[in-house]
Amino acid sequence: MTKANWKPGDRVRIVEREVNRDDRQAGTYFGHLAGLTGTVASYYAADEVAVKIDEDAFSNVLAGTHKEAVKRMRAKFLDSLGEEQKRRLSKEDKQFNANHVVLVHSEDLVKGPPAPKPITKVEEEEEEDLEEFDPTSVRQDVLYDDAEVPEDARRTTLAQIEAREQEELERRKN
Repeated sequence: MTKANWKPGDRVRIVEREVNRDDRQAGTYFGHLAGLTGTVASYYAADEVAVKIDEDAFSNVLAGTHKEAVKRMRAKFLDSLGEEQKRRLSKEDKQFNANHVVLVHSEDLVKGPPAPKPITKVEEEEEEDLEEFDPTSVRQDVLYDDAEVPEDARRTTLAQIEAREQEELERRKN
């Protein structure tokens, strides 16, 4: 289908195909998105379509990443508010969810299945975790790109930095 045939609200599925050079340059198709279903949110340019991906269509990796990102967004939002503003927020306001929207070339979409039934569950444990969540922490269960960084790398404390600085000053004096 072309741009004229897709309209907001249409159910779509992203086709599976090889990623080519044009895809890398335009950034409108990624192999790991193949097979995901969603709803057309809007369309742009000649053939670019914004698709809101269904959360139940996520792979385990994408679902985990999305959950962590939402958790960090919630923590950042709550951290930006004063205590009075936080008290005025309802439970639903604190438990907002983020949409996962991707930009896809219109030719990479096919008619999708009907929309899944909405799940209205608010996890009590997530709200409790959010109060103690540190958005600057580093996750230990994620593999990072740099193989040179040891698994148990720790931040240098201020006392250690000052001690090293003092040692360097002593070395330079002699």
